[in-house]
Amino acid sequence: MRNFRNAAVATATAITLAATGTSIALAETTENADASDRVVTHTGNQSSVAFQGTKQDGDKSFGEVISDGTKGVFSGAGSSHYVTKEDANTRFDIRDAAGKETNVENMPQWARLWVDGTIVAGIGALVGLVIAGVNYASYNGWIQLPNFNF
Repeated sequence: MRNFRNAAVATATAITLAATGTSIALAETTENADASDRVVTHTGNQSSVAFQGTKQDGDKSFGEVISDGTKGVFSGAGSSHYVTKEDANTRFDIRDAAGKETNVENMPQWARLWVDGTIVAGIGALVGLVIAGVNYASYNGWIQLPNFNF
């Protein structure tokens, strides 16, 4: 019965990946959405954009970001209150965050917070993967974990 369940899960996963992997992303290109007119200011080096979410002048502190955004969500005003209105309307160019030459000064606060959140989520995923691997190895008897009896 276990082999049948494994085969069923594998088949369902393969069908899902085949169906969703062939979709095409389409986006409407408008004059306002086009960032090709934006002048990229090269800094000449690759500075780190990691954990720069609240480091610039005029940025909200992390506590203000969370409290203002939470108030906006619970009052029905939406999530746009996490950052300032000016910052929320600022376009973001990925070339400022990644590549040979980065420029963290051109990144709006919402983009810097997004990068920070992505890094934290990636670290959490790796830690979860390690925990799951150790749990699987322990369950199958490949490793022996100490028994803590409190």
